[in-house]
Amino acid sequence: MRKPTKKRKPRKVRSKSWPAPVAGWIANQNISAPVKDAPQGAWVLDNVLPTATGGETRRGSDVFATMPTATKPVLSLFSYKNGNQEKLFAANENEIADITTAPVNLLTGRTGGDWSVAQFVNADGAVFLRGVNGMDAPFVFDGASFGTTPALTFPVGITVTADKLSRVWQYKNRLFFIQKESMDAWYLPVSVIGGALVRLPLAGVFARGGSLLFGSSWSIESGDGPNEYCAFVSTEGEVAVFSGSNPGDADDWAKVGVYRIGKPLGAKAFFRGGGDLIIATSLGLVPLSQAMQRDYAALSASAISVNIETAWNSTVDERDSAAWHCEIWPEKQIAVVCMPTLTGTEKQMYVVNTRTAAWSRWTGWDGKCLEVFNGRLLFGSENGKIVEGYVGGSDQGAPYTTTYIPLFEDMGNPLALKIAKMARGVVRTAIPVEVQVTIQTDYIVSLPPVPQAPSIPPSNEWGAAIWGQGVWGAGRVKEIQQDWDSADGEGYAVAPAMRMTSGALVPIDAEIVRIDVTFEVTDIVV
Repeated sequence: MRKPTKKRKPRKVRSKSWPAPVAGWIANQNISAPVKDAPQGAWVLDNVLPTATGGETRRGSDVFATMPTATKPVLSLFSYKNGNQEKLFAANENEIADITTAPVNLLTGRTGGDWSVAQFVNADGAVFLRGVNGMDAPFVFDGASFGTTPALTFPVGITVTADKLSRVWQYKNRLFFIQKESMDAWYLPVSVIGGALVRLPLAGVFARGGSLLFGSSWSIESGDGPNEYCAFVSTEGEVAVFSGSNPGDADDWAKVGVYRIGKPLGAKAFFRGGGDLIIATSLGLVPLSQAMQRDYAALSASAISVNIETAWNSTVDERDSAAWHCEIWPEKQIAVVCMPTLTGTEKQMYVVNTRTAAWSRWTGWDGKCLEVFNGRLLFGSENGKIVEGYVGGSDQGAPYTTTYIPLFEDMGNPLALKIAKMARGVVRTAIPVEVQVTIQTDYIVSLPPVPQAPSIPPSNEWGAAIWGQGVWGAGRVKEIQQDWDSADGEGYAVAPAMRMTSGALVPIDAEIVRIDVTFEVTDIVV
């Protein structure tokens, strides 16, 4: 007896929403099983600033100043602040220029541009900068001009010269120095910036050898309190910590301990967060406070960079042949990790929200060094350029694209095929933007050409409006933009890719809210 064919039920269209990437870029989880019930993370997060409530498209960058000799890269940035007097300096391998206003060279004839600089107040209350670079005579800046006096001198019979001092920092009202490619540190008496140096040999302290790379004050409190220590960091990834204020007095100087942190990625690859010393190493961005508490083998799990562990490791493998640089930007509550751009590598920086520990990658920024000056983020670049970051809507006139791809999901059913139907990117923006949403499948990212940058009327661009008629920022009230479009893609695990392009003088300042996708789920084929 023949039976009628069983009617197939029509497939139901389902929906899925991916919220804004408040957890930031994630590169340390099982790709097929992300952590359940965790804040939304991103497979890719480029040119987005993750916040506690969403994700903001980053602003652009523009040339802040150009060195008088515009043919060499800018290798150092540093500032001087004394009351109302504030100055910003940039250095290449031969010159130091005041770039506070119109750039002008103040020191020439140098041979190295990797300056380490400390601001210091002497016993008379005068404020100075003391700079060393391991190649040239140390400089002193007194607020008006650069010089070399008072000189740094060595004991009789010592063949070391002052041009071999490569790093300087202040600790307990003393200046400490690193002797280049050695295990010797040197220090001055209290409250002086020059004169006779005293040797502090540290070769017997470090078990793994190498040489001293840099030093810094460090505290387990927020700032320089009674528990302030002096930390010496070696090229082999050991940190020797001392307490006390006078290395020449055994009763006032004691070793606290020696800790392994992974090999540091440069003499400026660190910053102070509160009182803690946070160092970019081969293991990740490691707080010294954690190195004191944890075994070296387990240290990477407590690094600030743990969420991007695999990406960090691959970048280190690719770019550890040149020095990195780190800087904290308090006004934006972020820390910036500037890595070298080597032949065949992409221009990029890593950025972390210091409140939420959420990471993102900012592309197109080629930095050699970093400095925050009067609340503005600056980086030295090629061809004598000092570039200000997070300003305007283009990267020195070139468009850039933000990309957000959430972690892939199998919707709880890895054996069923998902067929995308419609998609929309939901953003808050004051400027209508083209939000491109495409479907990525089965852990493979294949993106189409970038969307077009919005056309912004000249009347809304700074410098283009007519005074008294055009109003800067007029009408820039943010509204929700959420347009549906057809989506094409099928796979067992899916993730939508949202992209927006910025390319005008005015930043788009769009905020990512979420991505919505409708799809069908096929029957499981056995």
